Order: sequence, then structure tokens, then C-alpha cells
Amino acid sequence: MDIPNETLGLQVQANNSTAEETKTVSTSATSQEPNAAPQVDEFQFGLLMNRVMGSSNSRRPSDKDANDVQVDILLNQANGLSRMNDQYTETFVVKGTKALYDLIGAFYSYALQINESPLKEHTIQRMREKLEKEHDIKTQANTPWITTVVRFIMPKDRQTAYNYAKVLQVAFDENLTAAELPTYIKDRGGITRINGTKEEQENRKAVKAHKEAKVTMLRKILLANAVNPALETKVMYDDVIQTTPKGQSESEFDFAVCVRMGDSTTKIIRFFSVSDELENTILRAITDAQIDDDLTKMQGKLDKLRANYGIKRGWGMLPGDKGYDPEAITILNIGEKANPKPIVMPESTLPTGIEPEAMLNAPLANT
Repeated sequence: MDIPNETLGLQVQANNSTAEETKTVSTSATSQEPNAAPQVDEFQFGLLMNRVMGSSNSRRPSDKDANDVQVDILLNQANGLSRMNDQYTETFVVKGTKALYDLIGAFYSYALQINESPLKEHTIQRMREKLEKEHDIKTQANTPWITTVVRFIMPKDRQTAYNYAKVLQVAFDENLTAAELPTYIKDRGGITRINGTKEEQENRKAVKAHKEAKVTMLRKILLANAVNPALETKVMYDDVIQTTPKGQSESEFDFAVCVRMGDSTTKIIRFFSVSDELENTILRAITDAQIDDDLTKMQGKLDKLRANYGIKRGWGMLPGDKGYDPEAITILNIGEKANPKPIVMPESTLPTGIEPEAMLNAPLANT
């Protein structure tokens, strides 16, 4: 193929120009000053790691990539949902609860109106008749009149009517007005928290606390008697049958299943480790039958038992108890049941001159 002379001349001129530029660059590189910045090594470790980690040596802390932007969008959506939840709570829960308490106050006002009417008995009787005739709901003669009133208002919801009637009965016993009832319900923690008057609730709390204190006293008595038990046997930890359900705590004591024979012999069949919940149930049953309600008197007898056995620390004794000595040596740490070795108290550590005593009757004697 023939190339025109004009085109050939341009190519020769371009090649010559490129050669000159290459020569100039080469000469410039050769004559570079010693203090000039060296050429960047593309395989330098820091730059290489930037590429591997998907980063760059020119990024700033404020820079965000597309993933960061997407995460921010998701987080902002959660913030929006949180605001919607706050709005819902304020609109429907808070205001709705207040409206409910006001409604129960209206129920109470209606009940008080019936109670003050000379036609109260006749009105209640008519309510019972209509409940049975129209809704097939039978009420007993001893059903509280307030329960009948609320049941008449709400014949289709038995459980809710029962809860409301309980609140109205408490309000009546507390001698409240209808205007005071909504605030009273709020202060008591809500409808389901009201199971009696404040005085009755405080009394129940006191009774519960007293029962728990009696169980604690029984535990201390049992631990004190463990220092010098009437019976003792070696049982390997692995031989104790574990019955504690998963997720529950193990009991402090082990329990034995025994059979009493006709010749006064007792055969031990198995030892069981149970949950602390079942243990509390067993101890509460023993407490109701054996522990005196006068815990001050029981504490005095326990102090004498501890003194007789030389207990100054451990075995249920805590700082602040009479005779407690923080420097005393604890023979056995009750509760360390993970030790597979048999737990046997050395004979030399037992108090001398003390006869074996019954498990629960021990605090009743001084010797």
C-alpha cells in the first residue's frame, strides 16, 4: 500500500519528537538532586494493606463509604420508629390508662348511688334476675353487692368484671370518693396490683416476711446441728442423684429417701439434690410445724446451741451474730457441693461432753 509523502513526513516528525522527549526525561532523571522525594513504591507495606483492607491513605475520619451511609439510614429508621412508639404510648397507653381509671371511677360512682338508695336490695335483686334471664349468669346470695353491680354492667367479660369489682370493693373499704379513685389506682400501681386495702397489703407483706424469717431460722438450726449430728455416713458426691432442672439453682441441702422398718431400723435408699425452689417448699412445711413464731426466743436458743458446739464462724453464723469471730477457722464451707470427696468431720473437732440432740429440738436444750 502506498503512503502519501505528506503523511509519511508527519510520522517521521512525530517519531523524532517522541525520541527527543524520551531523551529529555531520561536526562532529567539522571541529573535529579539527592534530596528530592524518592519514587513511590507501589508495593510499600502500608499502601499494600490499605488496598487489602479496602481503604486509602487519603481517607479522612469524616469520610463515609456507601455501606456507612446505608447503616446510617437504617439507624435513622429505628429512631423514627422510636418516636412513633413514644407517640403511641402517649396517645393510647398513657391517655388510655387515664381514661380507663376514670371509667372505673364512674362505675364506682354508680355503685355508690345504688348503695345510698333506699331501694338498694330491690335493685340488686332485679340485677340478679336480669343477669340470669338475659345472659344465663347465676349469682349466689352471698355474692358481694358490688360484684353484682359490676357484673350487671359488664355481663360479657367475667374476668374483667371480677378485676374491676375487686378494685371497687377496696375503694369502698378505704372510704374513697369516686373522684379519688383514679389517682388511688395509679398510686397503687394499677388495677392488677390492688388485692386489698393498703393496710391489708402491708399485713400480708409482714406475714410473708415473718414466714421467710422462720425459714431462715430453720436453716441456721439445721447447719448448727450439722456440727455434731446424731447420724453420719459417707456419701460420694457422684452418688447423689441430681434432680435440679436446667436453669434453676441447686439446693443447699441434700435430701434422703428412707424407709423405717418395724425393728426401729431406718434404711436409706437414695440421696437427692433438688432445686432451691423445692427445698424452700420442704423447709416451709417443716417450719410451719416445728419453728416457734417467737423468733427472738428461737434466736436465743440458737445462740446457746452454737456456744455449746463452739461455733464461732460458718455453719450458718454470719457477721453480727452473737459469738461471731471473723478469725475463727471454719471446718467446712457449707454449699461447696462440687467437691466429690465425702464430707466427714474429724472426731477431734467435735465438742466433748455433748450428747447428740434432735435436729429441731436442739435449741430447746442447753446441753
